[in-house]
Amino acid sequence: MSLRPLLLLCLILSGAYLQAQQDTLVYFEVRFDLDSDRLKASEKESLDSLLQQYPISILKGVKLYGHTDSLADIEYNRKLSKRRVLAVLQYLVYQKLDPRLASTDFYGEEKPRYSNAPEERFKNRRVELEFLVDLTLLPDPERKISEQNLETGTKIRLANLNFVGNQAIPMWHSMDELRELLLVMERNPELELKLHGHVCCSNDFELSVARARMVYDFLLSQGISKNRLEYQGHGNKQPLFDEVDEKSRALNRRVEAEILFNDTDRKEAEAKKRLRVEAPVMNVQFVKGNARLTPSGDFMLSLIADMLKESEGLFFEFEVYDNINNSRLSAQRAAAIERTFRKKGVKNNLFKVNTLAYRPGLEQSADINLIRVKLIET
Repeated sequence: MSLRPLLLLCLILSGAYLQAQQDTLVYFEVRFDLDSDRLKASEKESLDSLLQQYPISILKGVKLYGHTDSLADIEYNRKLSKRRVLAVLQYLVYQKLDPRLASTDFYGEEKPRYSNAPEERFKNRRVELEFLVDLTLLPDPERKISEQNLETGTKIRLANLNFVGNQAIPMWHSMDELRELLLVMERNPELELKLHGHVCCSNDFELSVARARMVYDFLLSQGISKNRLEYQGHGNKQPLFDEVDEKSRALNRRVEAEILFNDTDRKEAEAKKRLRVEAPVMNVQFVKGNARLTPSGDFMLSLIADMLKESEGLFFEFEVYDNINNSRLSAQRAAAIERTFRKKGVKNNLFKVNTLAYRPGLEQSADINLIRVKLIET
């Protein structure tokens, strides 16, 4: 639904300070009927439309100012404007706004924006809202990380880093985003990051950690010092969007980079032409003591297979480790994974599956094989 013109939505870039912080001020008005503090259904729909463009998750602060027309006495109108503010604030909190981000004031009839002539006074029955939003958290596929604000305290959404559902495996088109992140780390030798992993749908904390850890391990493998990196998972507790379709769910499967420290030192660096990225293959389960996939294990391989079939310029090397101390069964399970991919239409020249012996440091298990995949640019 598009916003009604009478609600007056506009963007105000308030000078160099806001531009430096990459924050934007969004102004919005909610209208009320005569002598009413009830938030009408049409106003709720308009607020919902605004929050689709600027989700609660990217808000850094909200100011609410209540107003009335001039038809009643001053004291009555002040109380009415306060009730209107509380009605709007209550609705925003219902939409998951942290009330600590909100500040309020109410003026009754004392600060009219419009004329109180009969034909226009209805516009003064309003609550004004000022949303301070962090646009860096919105998907912006045309904007490179190197073009964004890298000042201490900034949080950047890695907009083109997406994941296979239920996995910490990046989608094939995410390699350029990882390349750009690496380039930024190399050009900013003092830059320190904290990587925040997120999932959609169910609250899979382990998966959110694995996604952040995948990016962390990638940067370490490319020579970035671990002293410059941290990572943390958040489950699904901080969604950017309401999960109404696959697109919104995919956008919530993400990693964000928080700038812990940076300075003005820069150095020359060139983007790597070919990358190799490793990720865990999670929840591919087999029947106990058997090489037959469980239904859930087959489903997980289906998700991965769908990505493999669409990929361009990558080769996928899967490794099944014998951390179960049963080399024969581990080899059989590797063969089962390979057969399953072929049955699901993945071409032989896109992948291979190897069995690797146990090595010190791997977590041992009675029956669950550790599986990893390497994404290798060709």
